[in-house]
Amino acid sequence: MTSVSEVTSPASALANSSVLSGGNALGKEDFLQLLVAQLQNQDPLNPQDPTEFTAQLAQFSSLEQLFTVNSNLEIMAAASGDSERLSALNLIGKEVVSDSGVFRLGEDEVQLGYRLAVPAQEVNLYVMDASGDVVATIPTPETAAGEHFLSWDGRDADGNKLAAGEYALVAKAMAGQDEELPVMSLVKGVVGGVNLADSGSVLVTTGGDFLLKEVVSVKEI
Repeated sequence: MTSVSEVTSPASALANSSVLSGGNALGKEDFLQLLVAQLQNQDPLNPQDPTEFTAQLAQFSSLEQLFTVNSNLEIMAAASGDSERLSALNLIGKEVVSDSGVFRLGEDEVQLGYRLAVPAQEVNLYVMDASGDVVATIPTPETAAGEHFLSWDGRDADGNKLAAGEYALVAKAMAGQDEELPVMSLVKGVVGGVNLADSGSVLVTTGGDFLLKEVVSVKEI
């Protein structure tokens, strides 16, 4: 005869539930089998306490709901990743604007810009190298609110061509001598390809490599 101590309780059997269902989650049929086993093997002299039994029922119900929620979240995450990849691939051949503040300088000119929420008195673009040093200062003629772009040939104030590579763009806008205004640095480029990395889709453009989440606008060419 099987003793009461040898019977696996529902709580301790949760870890081994995969034996019943063949999976990692406790299903409804598994729960029913555990319930019947517990009732059949309870001590006749000390039957299952109704309060404890009800608590176990609630515990299993909550765990089953959590398994379902976790499964649904995994499905949603996979669908979101597929949707992002599809969106990135659809941008090939289109002109995009990024607010990452990083761009790549090559042989051709790059399209640099900025966005002002309100009119400014003066706006300057500063190009910085990997060491954080300012290697070029670009004065801009446009100070009205909105987006503005200009072509930069990659030369410093002395007319020297900077080495090819990645640079950072910092825009600074002033309303007066001591009043600085918020301004967003922008880089424009045409998407030529997409790298589908685990950390996110990376757009390969004529202005540099941008994450999809860094794109603030898209335009047909």
